[in-house]
Amino acid sequence: NDIKGLVSNFVQKTTQNAELVNPFAINLYTLGYDSNGNLTILNRAVKENLKTYINEYRMLTDGVNIIDGFIINIGVNFEITTYKNFNQREVILTCINELKSFFDINNWQFNQTINLSDIELTIAMVEGVASVQRVEIVNKCGGIYARNSYDIQAATKNKIIYPSLDPSVFEVKFPDKDIKGKAI
Repeated sequence: NDIKGLVSNFVQKTTQNAELVNPFAINLYTLGYDSNGNLTILNRAVKENLKTYINEYRMLTDGVNIIDGFIINIGVNFEITTYKNFNQREVILTCINELKSFFDINNWQFNQTINLSDIELTIAMVEGVASVQRVEIVNKCGGIYARNSYDIQAATKNKIIYPSLDPSVFEVKFPDKDIKGKAI
């Protein structure tokens, strides 16, 4: 009974998915894709399938906690100066397309930082861009976006945006709407 009591003290229920969590186990943070290719929380059936698969290959003494990761939806606002002989709208459209490629979710992983200098360089490499005046990353949350609010300014140090300590992924959910450029 004493051992049973000690073991029950180590087992806790998560508020996230109400499953038993082993504090000595490895945490496996998961996210999936919806039909539009956007990140989403895995449903219970997928988690059960994953659990069945892992149980086939893990050692008997190993424990794995399957936990939902966090999605931080962001938007990008930028301002550029173009050379005089270039069409400003075409240059902005090309910059937006380059940023769409940069923020393609297949290129991102849990707890990856955002380097603003890399974004500035990506924009600066576009033909017709004379200079990059400003790049701003903004948090998009609630409604059609994930519920997770994140303080981008507080998480930025030396032009690098750090993710939260909880395993999370930055996502530009609607690139056509969430990436905005302006030529000045």
